[in-house]
Amino acid sequence: MKTAQRTREWIAEYLRAAVVGLLGALACILFRGAAEGVQRATGFGHNVIEGARKMPWWAILTVPAAGMAVAWAIGRFLVPAGRGAGFSDIMEAVSVKKGGVSLRSAVTRSLASLAAIGTGNSIGREGPIISLAAAASSRMTKILGATPRERGLLLGCGVAAGFAGAYNAPIAGAVFALEVVLGNFAVELFAPVVVASAISTLVTRGVYGTDDPIFNIPRFYMHSAWEVVPYIVLGVLCGFAAVGFQAALRRSEAFFKRLPLPRAAVMIVGGLLLGAIALLWPEVCGNGYAAIDEIVNQKGPRLLSGSWWQLAAMLVSLMIVKTIGTAITVGAGGAGGVFTPSMFIGAALGGAFGVVVMNAAPHVTGDWGGYALVGMGCLVAGTTRAPIMAVLVLFEMTLDYQIMVPLLLGGTTASLVARTIYPHSIYDEGLSARGSGPLGLEETVLTTTPVGDVMRQDVAPVQRTTPYTEIIPMLAQTRSGTIFVVGDRGEHLGVIKIRDVVELAQLGDLGPGIIAVDLMTRIDAVRADDPLSRAFDIYESNDVDEIPVVDRDGKLSGGVARKDVMAVLHMEVLKRQNLRAKFVRRDDEEAHADYVELPKGVELARVPARPEHAGRTFVEAQIRTRWRLTVLSLLRNEGEGRERRILPDADTRIEAGDDLIVLGTTEAIANWRGGDGPGGAS
Repeated sequence: MKTAQRTREWIAEYLRAAVVGLLGALACILFRGAAEGVQRATGFGHNVIEGARKMPWWAILTVPAAGMAVAWAIGRFLVPAGRGAGFSDIMEAVSVKKGGVSLRSAVTRSLASLAAIGTGNSIGREGPIISLAAAASSRMTKILGATPRERGLLLGCGVAAGFAGAYNAPIAGAVFALEVVLGNFAVELFAPVVVASAISTLVTRGVYGTDDPIFNIPRFYMHSAWEVVPYIVLGVLCGFAAVGFQAALRRSEAFFKRLPLPRAAVMIVGGLLLGAIALLWPEVCGNGYAAIDEIVNQKGPRLLSGSWWQLAAMLVSLMIVKTIGTAITVGAGGAGGVFTPSMFIGAALGGAFGVVVMNAAPHVTGDWGGYALVGMGCLVAGTTRAPIMAVLVLFEMTLDYQIMVPLLLGGTTASLVARTIYPHSIYDEGLSARGSGPLGLEETVLTTTPVGDVMRQDVAPVQRTTPYTEIIPMLAQTRSGTIFVVGDRGEHLGVIKIRDVVELAQLGDLGPGIIAVDLMTRIDAVRADDPLSRAFDIYESNDVDEIPVVDRDGKLSGGVARKDVMAVLHMEVLKRQNLRAKFVRRDDEEAHADYVELPKGVELARVPARPEHAGRTFVEAQIRTRWRLTVLSLLRNEGEGRERRILPDADTRIEAGDDLIVLGTTEAIANWRGGDGPGGAS
């Protein structure tokens, strides 16, 4: 039964991931087609750089500004957008909100991005594609009534699908979601993310009729094994350049915020500045695909003449203007991605470095185009702090295995250098500014679960004056090897650890006058509303297995044991059934916790109320009859993080958004979540 149930869960998970992959592919196809249509309509055509070179000066100056004006109008009038669909919002949804991304905001941002990207502004299209895919995934999970953990996982699947479709890179898409967004490579996460990424790639390849890599480049080669040295040096340079690019984005945003102009005027000014740069360097226009192609294939008109130092200077100038142009577009309010522009910057830096190396040591180094390719991967590794993903995306873009060794060395070096200088990646520094950070699933559980959900209240503390002769028997019976010491008013003073008492006894230091305060160790306490991560910090710094929980007045109210915290991680992260159920019973003013072993195959679970039951009473819903589940409690969200627990009766009416605490078999709970009622769902 257990194997069959697990098989059903796997199949359902794969099917959901496949649907998310399809949604990601559709988002990619629709946005990419729309962007190319806008580019043709505005005169840029299929190749943005060629179009910019042919446009009259007044057009190249004003068209980007007009696009930014339209982007502002879309956000202001068409579909009012709020926070909730940027990449930082997606990462925050996975980490904290566990899967909530606004489809409305994603559509708004994508339309605004379409206006900016299609008119030559310096941003990438992968950002809106990923946002659309993630938002569509989020909406689907709400319709299906997925659990919070499943919502976060499927949101990661949406990110993988959008990335894979945008770059024709299924492996890199999966690793991007796992390494950057989910922060976890567990097998339970890897499988559905890979399915979503693969399905998205298959669909987009089927529509475009090709599985060729994005860039058609000459075969990469290394002249000798010694050439890894300059590639490592390139990694160091890219690490510094990555941090510089991030700093340029931050400072540009701060600059435009300080301008005493309306939002619309600020965006128009940004477009005009970008157009002014494009008058001299048309390569700054667009996301950077066309410019990268020219650099790695050494075919641009600026790259075919002049001495080696002129060529290196030209490539450095392209790196600088693309950094400035992207910073201007993003800082002024252009909504889009920066992944492809960062590859442009890396290609220009790598190419310039390769030209210098070739001139200095022509007999021991390869072509400078190879350095441009490795520079792309190194700068991506530096900005994302995700070297594995950077290596794989470049490999899938080139399909040249020979590039792997220099990419691995250079990309890892760039990531380490960038992380040493500035700890936040280009994707998580937005979360840092909000006072949050990127979280893997383990961190998510620890930071979003309050201590009160795990603590036990049936602790037996001792008074500070209790003699050790009374303490020894208590230590022998304690479940954690720890006894809490309180003062005369019940305030927490410290803990007595059995290990310390044993060591003192062996030294013969336990005389008849020894009392509890002589044996205790002072450690910090936590409160019921603190996150479990706070408890973990105290465990590690004090080498204890249970720590005290105090109320606002500092009085002892309970304890939280390390093994109970680990049980939460075991259940939430590994998604395995925990057969120990905790029950709290109250006697007058005191609460006592009991732990009851449930029968095999039976679970106590929190599940969302099904949509069809909203507005019905428990009699009308017939949950026990149709779903074979016993409802123990109803949880209702009252806003501002408050939750009310209701003991339901036959006439209690279920509301949309309610959660239920139910007892039933593993199969029955899975049926509830999957929608297959044994007795027929209504």
